[in-house]
Amino acid sequence: MSTFASARSLQGPPAAGLFQGRRIVVVSDADAVPSAPLQASLGPREAGQEDTLTVIELPLAFDGTPPTIGTIAASNSVTPPPSVLAVDAEGAHAYVVETLGQRGPDAHLLTDLDAGSTVRAYDIRDAAKPQLLFAYPAGHMPQAVSLHPRGGLLALACGDVFAILGPEPHPSLRLVPVGPNGFGDGAVLEPRGEDGEPMVPSHVEWHPGGELFAACFPWRDEVRLYAAHRTPELWIEPLGPAIRTGRFPFTGRFTPDGRHFLTTDVLWGRGGAGVDGEPADGRLSVLRIDPDTGTVEKIGEAVVGRNPGGLAVSRDGRHVVTSNLRMSHLAWGDPQLDRQSSLSLLTFDPVSGRLETVGEELFDGLRPEGVAFDADGKFVVVTVFDHLDLVHRRGELRFFEVIEEDGAPRLRPTYYSIEVMRGPHTVVVV
Repeated sequence: MSTFASARSLQGPPAAGLFQGRRIVVVSDADAVPSAPLQASLGPREAGQEDTLTVIELPLAFDGTPPTIGTIAASNSVTPPPSVLAVDAEGAHAYVVETLGQRGPDAHLLTDLDAGSTVRAYDIRDAAKPQLLFAYPAGHMPQAVSLHPRGGLLALACGDVFAILGPEPHPSLRLVPVGPNGFGDGAVLEPRGEDGEPMVPSHVEWHPGGELFAACFPWRDEVRLYAAHRTPELWIEPLGPAIRTGRFPFTGRFTPDGRHFLTTDVLWGRGGAGVDGEPADGRLSVLRIDPDTGTVEKIGEAVVGRNPGGLAVSRDGRHVVTSNLRMSHLAWGDPQLDRQSSLSLLTFDPVSGRLETVGEELFDGLRPEGVAFDADGKFVVVTVFDHLDLVHRRGELRFFEVIEEDGAPRLRPTYYSIEVMRGPHTVVVV
């Protein structure tokens, strides 16, 4: 167990209340620098830096009282969306997928890494001492993992989305049973479009009712639904036609009532650049879901900050946050590099599906991706992959408070942070 993680209070107004829940769980890719997915270079190696799973016990006070924090080695990669981690509702077990293998002594580029193919289960009931339980083959370069709302079954999206290791992406959607004694044999489906061509999924997400799951296909600008059947054996059934989203729906989230699915449309093209190579504001698409028929329709969209990386919906379904990379994911020598990132706050009407952008909050830090509300929806935590600091390279969790001001919600920095292993990019709060 590492003692790398630490908490600190910064000068500024204190937050009102506690960050509520059972656990904050975060994974860090310490093998890479913020620009690695775009530039391919892994950056310099640093002694003592390793891919890490960090567990923080909740509730969390903002008065400087040290929280209970535990860490354990957990191979993972920042190249997928911030969806490589799933945690059960009790905060007892965490599941991490490995997209690319561990960095060896001669690896300097993403292409020097081996393809990952593993999902690992961790016992996090004791936040101070997380433990590795077991591992299982999870397909070629798994991009995302989602745990069934009632537990016991993982859905995975697999495939080389950005052709990092070659032209053949080997895409698949997978269901993997999991229990107290390990993983079991599951179901595999190679997703194909109406044209018969294989499709590479970047994200997978269970519907809150557990009858179906959604998958994002960014290169086709669409979302599709799938049913999970358990009789006579476990198998996956495509449901209904695809629904068009905006450009490059990298990740998505169901609303708590299951009536809508939101996608982050990052507007990327080949090589991860914006449309025509120019950065542009991101979008969120709002899709209305009918789980009984498997039909979906796009009913709206909203503008968010540039290069939205992560997406979170409050538990009451009325607030939405995106973490926006802006231009902080570029190489340090790039003249367009921005040392500031941002969070976009939006309001959502669960009945009508209306999504409205409230504002954008800027803050210092590179490549923020993972973002989550606390259990009460009063606070937001976001990962910061690294900082423009040659002396102290570090990962960080930053905390914001959701407040009302002049009759409208907005995000206010708490000036509180928790330092974690360099490279955090996926966070879950339960």
